[in-house]
Amino acid sequence: MTDDTADLGRDFDRGARILERIAQRRGHVWPLHHLMAELDPGFLDIFDEAYIHTLGFGAETTPGSLQAKYRELICACACAMSPVPTEVTAHHLERAYALGLTEKEAMEGFHALLIPAGGIALSNGARAMLAVREAARKQG
Repeated sequence: MTDDTADLGRDFDRGARILERIAQRRGHVWPLHHLMAELDPGFLDIFDEAYIHTLGFGAETTPGSLQAKYRELICACACAMSPVPTEVTAHHLERAYALGLTEKEAMEGFHALLIPAGGIALSNGARAMLAVREAARKQG
């Protein structure tokens, strides 16, 4: 085995370990994670740690810090302004709801998009809210 192929093997193992960690922490792994694990596991590691820290996964909130439910709402609002599938916005809403966010708070968050992002972002947020409602209704 050459040094180059040995490095590829180590990178593959590292990428696989990071993908396992992502699945355990988040409950899902997106295709972009697989691609980053293959091509640049070092960046995936940094990206995942930043994601976890930014959204407050498992972190104790200190007095005065933004609660994780609002961090998830901000993420959902940002997704609603972006050309991402409704499922991505809904995913962040589901996590915010699980952390105690109310539908009223979510709608007010999407209302706040009207000025900087316009009606399309507000509409995208409302569609994601309806998708979460429908999924919850089907589950029972």
